[in-house]
Amino acid sequence: MADHAQSSIIINAKPATVMATIADIANYPTWVGQIEQTQILEVGPQGRPARARFRVNAVVVKDEFVNEYTWYGDEKVTWSQVEGQAMAAQEGSYTLRDLGEGRTEVTYDLTAELKIKIPGLLRRRIQNGIVDAALKDLKKHVES
Repeated sequence: MADHAQSSIIINAKPATVMATIADIANYPTWVGQIEQTQILEVGPQGRPARARFRVNAVVVKDEFVNEYTWYGDEKVTWSQVEGQAMAAQEGSYTLRDLGEGRTEVTYDLTAELKIKIPGLLRRRIQNGIVDAALKDLKKHVES
């Protein structure tokens, strides 16, 4: 069964700066807590990743997976998992909204389904924690 989590945060930076950070997947291991390794497998026409491999350690679940990306300028990015070990499926997005005055609202939406059996309450808690941590890591990195 797939679980869904969504959360938003305000970042003191323009959307282009925030999206450039999101698009810099190669550097995620330096600032995203649960990501151990990334590899860009294919670059799209905008020069942003079209396909990337990740190795993550989310304490309860370690996984390697490949996502395909679609970029919509500096407003939105969506992705879908095309390969995975512990996850059966993953769909996600970052949506950015310019608030003016150099501020951006970032909404992270993630739906994932694990192959392994974990009680529903724990799965949802883990997923919500991943979304919240990702947004806080992004904010800290962009604003530093």
